[in-house]
Amino acid sequence: MCFKSRFVAITFTALATLSTHVYSDAAENLSKIKLPAGFKISIYADNIDNPRAMTLSPKGTLFVGSREADSVYAVVDTNGDQVADKTYTIHGPGELSDGTKFDMPAGVAFRDGALYVSVVSRIVRFDNIEAQLDHPPAPVVLPVEFPEKGHHGWKFIAFGPDGKLYVPQGAWCNVCDFPNEELFASITRMNPDGTGREVIAKGVRNTVGFDWHPQTKELWFTENGRDLLGEDIPGDELNRLSAPGQHFGFPYIHQGDTPDP
Repeated sequence: MCFKSRFVAITFTALATLSTHVYSDAAENLSKIKLPAGFKISIYADNIDNPRAMTLSPKGTLFVGSREADSVYAVVDTNGDQVADKTYTIHGPGELSDGTKFDMPAGVAFRDGALYVSVVSRIVRFDNIEAQLDHPPAPVVLPVEFPEKGHHGWKFIAFGPDGKLYVPQGAWCNVCDFPNEELFASITRMNPDGTGREVIAKGVRNTVGFDWHPQTKELWFTENGRDLLGEDIPGDELNRLSAPGQHFGFPYIHQGDTPDP
C-alpha cells in the first residue's frame, strides 16, 4: 500500500461470518486492535462464510473468495455508508463444466469487467459479472491446469502491472523435494486467457499474498515456512523477486539462513 500523503486516513473493514455469536466476538476483538491516529476499523459485512481473499472492482463491488465454504461472493454497499447491505453468491459448491470440483475458491482477481477465481486445479472467469450479480453466468474454465493435490492447493491470485495473472502453486507437503514437478513450490504467471503460463519464482513453499512496488514493479510476496522444526523456527518470509527465475530456498533453506535438517 502506498500512501501519497500523511493526511490520508484509511478505514479498515472486516468481514464476519453468519453467526450472531461470531459477529459479537468479531466486534469485541476489533475493539482491542490498536490503530494509529486517523485510522478506524469496523465490520463491513456479517454474512460471508469463511472469507479468505478479496478484490475490489473499480465500481466498488467487493468480491470475496472462501476456502472452506467452496463459495465466491459479491458484496455491495448500495448507499455508500461504508456498510454492505447486499450479498450475492456468485458460485457455490459443485462442479465446473469439465467436471472439476469448485473447491477452495479462495483467490479472486478482477480485470476488464471479469472476475477471475482460482480453485485447486483450475482458473475460472465470470464475464461481465457486475451486470449479472443476481443471476451469475456459468464460469469460463481457462485452458490451464494445476495439480489436484489439495495440501497448499488454494491460491491467492492477482494481476500484475504487466497485465498478466499471477498464480502460485504451493508445495503438496510440509517439506519435501520434487525435482520433476516444476509447478510445485512456485509462482507462475499467464495471459488473461490462460495461455503462456511460465514459472517465474521457485523454492516458494506457500505464498498467501503478494503485491508490486509502484515504481520498480518488483514483486514482493509472503511465504509460509515449514512446520515441525520448533515453536519459533523457521520464521515466515517476506521476499522480493527482482528477476524471473530466482529460487527462494525451499525445501533446502528456510528463512534465508537455516538449512533443512
